[in-house]
Amino acid sequence: MTDYRNHGGFCELLPLMAAGCLDPAEEKQLAHHLQTCAACATELERLHAIATGLRRLPTPQPSPSLFERTRAAVEVRFVQQAEDRWNRSVMIFLIAFAWVVTVLSWPIFRVVTGGLLSMLDVRFAQAWLSFGIFTGLVWLAGAAAAILLSLHQRRERRMA
Repeated sequence: MTDYRNHGGFCELLPLMAAGCLDPAEEKQLAHHLQTCAACATELERLHAIATGLRRLPTPQPSPSLFERTRAAVEVRFVQQAEDRWNRSVMIFLIAFAWVVTVLSWPIFRVVTGGLLSMLDVRFAQAWLSFGIFTGLVWLAGAAAAILLSLHQRRERRMA
């Protein structure tokens, strides 16, 4: 057995050269080393013979049914991912829209029903706080319903 410690890392490049995977600069450096090192040249010949034998082996081909099942599973997965992205985008838009409508509805309602000066009333701040708490509770209930619906849909998908 040859001691490869003094070969400057060239022994690690030998399998790559036998497989034809080195870039030209590395291949040139290794070729120069091989001219002066019989141990590495012998090892390269051995590895080259192994690589040649491996290339001659038949390449296993998947059965048509396996290929079709895999293609169908991947297609279903891509459709699910696209649907999830679409649902997420729609949900984000609807949430943003609902928050804007919610936040703007109370002041607009107060201006329309009581005029601009009604917003300066002390009771307006109390009413605004009550409105905010009520809206937050409604939003939490809606979020819980959305989460439960999402979990139910995922469970149905797994069973299908």
